[in-house]
Amino acid sequence: MEGTKSNTSKVPQMIADMMGDHFLEVARHLRETQKNHPEDFRSVAKQLKIGIRKAYNLAQISRTFEDLEVPIERLRRIGWTKLALLSPYLDKRNIDRLLAKAADATAHELKMYLRGNEFDPDGRTIVLHLDSEQYAVFERALLAAGAIPHSRGLLNKEAVLTELLDRVMSN
Repeated sequence: MEGTKSNTSKVPQMIADMMGDHFLEVARHLRETQKNHPEDFRSVAKQLKIGIRKAYNLAQISRTFEDLEVPIERLRRIGWTKLALLSPYLDKRNIDRLLAKAADATAHELKMYLRGNEFDPDGRTIVLHLDSEQYAVFERALLAAGAIPHSRGLLNKEAVLTELLDRVMSN
């Protein structure tokens, strides 16, 4: 006997085609799927060709902004990445201030602002491509020096790495 897969896991092509500029409509579809057919949420994300984390972020954006009466075009200009960062912090009292900040900031600047940290405009981003052995050494060194393990990587790694490098340079 074949399984009884619901038809809700089938994403209409029109929704899939909206993923770019019309991410808010996709977000609404994901929110409704999550609410009414949670068992289909992962397959809907897969059909949209997005990761599960992005799907959850989009559904959260839809829940957050549904009742806040913000013009859709304003939200589109800000973009889904910054809206996802804002979602946990927004309420009716701070929405105008936070949306204005999001419109004028990069996603990294916004993240720093929301966490209460200062953004250093002269700071630099460094990307390292390490193989598994190199990363194992890197991770062990940072953990031994005080980095904090987290589900999304290591916390406090920048300060710990800088401290390690400073110690090496002092010797």
